[in-house]
Amino acid sequence: MEVLYSVKLLYPTDIPVSPGVINVEIYKPQQGKLPIYIKSLDENDPKQFMRNIASIIQEELLKRINIDITTQAQLYIVEGDAKYKVVFNDSLNSFTIEKE
Repeated sequence: MEVLYSVKLLYPTDIPVSPGVINVEIYKPQQGKLPIYIKSLDENDPKQFMRNIASIIQEELLKRINIDITTQAQLYIVEGDAKYKVVFNDSLNSFTIEKE
């Protein structure tokens, strides 16, 4: 897969002055969706903050190119050798995280 865009993003955590840091890579569309891979760059677990992360990705990256994260993208969280798929249920606030 070819990376179209790569960026580091900050997101809020439980500690107000200690944001989480992730690397986000957006790849060429696969199977009708835009694959987006998220990797933590600090000690925080992105799975615990997925609602915040998904909102930031939608507003900061995808809104400007008219992509809806819940229907037109597929998010993955990468942790070492493990990969998790984020499955949205029609809204940013309703999702499940499945180990692949």
